[in-house]
Amino acid sequence: MKVYHYSHLSNWQNIQRGSWKSDNKPGLGAYRRIGQDDMEACNTKAVFALLEPLPDNWINNEHFKGVWDYFRYDIGTLLLEIEIDPEKDQIFMADRGHVEGVLYYEDKEGIPEKYLHPSRREGERSYMESKIPLKDYLEKAKDLRYSMPEVIITEDVPLEKIRISEQQPLIEDELRKCGEKFRQMLIRDIQSVPELSQWYKQREHDKELQEGKRGFGEKLK
Repeated sequence: MKVYHYSHLSNWQNIQRGSWKSDNKPGLGAYRRIGQDDMEACNTKAVFALLEPLPDNWINNEHFKGVWDYFRYDIGTLLLEIEIDPEKDQIFMADRGHVEGVLYYEDKEGIPEKYLHPSRREGERSYMESKIPLKDYLEKAKDLRYSMPEVIITEDVPLEKIRISEQQPLIEDELRKCGEKFRQMLIRDIQSVPELSQWYKQREHDKELQEGKRGFGEKLK
């Protein structure tokens, strides 16, 4: 199965050739600490991912309003697909809500009590206690009812398990919303990545076809 990881466009070359984050091996390095205050969280490093490119339970989260808007500007816009085997790989799920309730929300109204931890350490501890193997989560997701399910990969991901997705929703969003100067800079960055350049060419081709259909429709009126 696939899970989805966002990265910054500028990181793709380092992912391809390796960097200090992956011990100079091509791929994604499990280098980010899960937490800062809880001992286990601090000593656990991971690659973080999502079960969907645009997870509805993050985007339209009823407990943590606007959380996706905050995260999307931190995680980067380049969508990568990671091929995993839930039966063999060290892949887990945890509920990010335990950390969110402590870190970013001064107004606690509407946040369930189970996420209202008195300290970051206790929030991180509850996050770690929510961690279960992905294969178990997939069987019990409806009963677990995680507010913000997050994929945790606790080992480096080799390059052969990573590909640039044919879906690029956040880059699409940037192309639609940004000003012309930034848009041209973004297009240059896209075209510097061969796999992404192909995606962009196909996007422009599909766009031209759609505009052509609309124009033909107007002439028929």
